[in-house]
Amino acid sequence: MASTNPKTPEKLPLDKIFAPGGWLARHHPNYEFRPGQLEMAENVESALENRHHLIVEAGTGTGKTLAYLVPLLRSGLRTVISTGTKNLQEQLFYKDVPFLKKLFPQMRVALMKGRQNYLCRQKLYDIEKQPVLDGMEQVEQYPKLAPVGGTH
Repeated sequence: MASTNPKTPEKLPLDKIFAPGGWLARHHPNYEFRPGQLEMAENVESALENRHHLIVEAGTGTGKTLAYLVPLLRSGLRTVISTGTKNLQEQLFYKDVPFLKKLFPQMRVALMKGRQNYLCRQKLYDIEKQPVLDGMEQVEQYPKLAPVGGTH
């Protein structure tokens, strides 16, 4: 009978990964146990295993990123993560991913940005001709921004 090595994160139960003194605590110098993080990770893993949709709302400081990334990485599924802010995108790509890559060396990651993340001169000219601004305050601020694009 073949034995499994329970020392890798793929084999450990989630509570042994997220627990105080657990696998993450031993590998991340600033890791703190958060019960809500473990609960979220268990729900994410269950949704993945049972092929169910899951919507999670959790407050700041819950540890959402690791709570969904660890179960995703354990599943081996190809995943696309879309962030609501560039700050979160950078946190994921430059902080969380390098840490988890040490622990899940098989992980492959690519950072992708859409065209809407860039301002070309044509877009700036179009805005100049037909500004889509919410109120007078934004209209007054526009001339201050336009020289940055090098159009004046």
